[in-house]
Amino acid sequence: MSEPTWKKLVDQLKDQGHKSPYLDRLRQRLPAAAPSDLAGEILREMASALGRSEDKINVALLELELQGKALDELARGQGADARERAAMIAAYNRQREAAAQALWELRVHREALGFRRNDDLAAMYPIPPKRA
Repeated sequence: MSEPTWKKLVDQLKDQGHKSPYLDRLRQRLPAAAPSDLAGEILREMASALGRSEDKINVALLELELQGKALDELARGQGADARERAAMIAAYNRQREAAAQALWELRVHREALGFRRNDDLAAMYPIPPKRA
């Protein structure tokens, strides 16, 4: 977490021995050095890990989208080999399962961090149906 913009002023006035109830209030708002560093580091790591979980579902859905477009292009083509199409459909469905797994992992991660309302995840990260 970043430091408040007024921290320098508080430190400077404290060093000068300035007495003020406003300064005292601001000094109380400043966290203690050691615990805040550790707490801040923990919070940053939690946020970073949650961001990586979100990145994982975004990448999985992007790859699924690209595979879906390739399948659509193959279906529009006249000379599509049945085996090639079946292989692409199988790859698409495997990627779909990977995306569903990544979404589940994001939900679990959010719940572990205390986010109990995860109903909007399905709308934010829609998993398309399987292809046949």
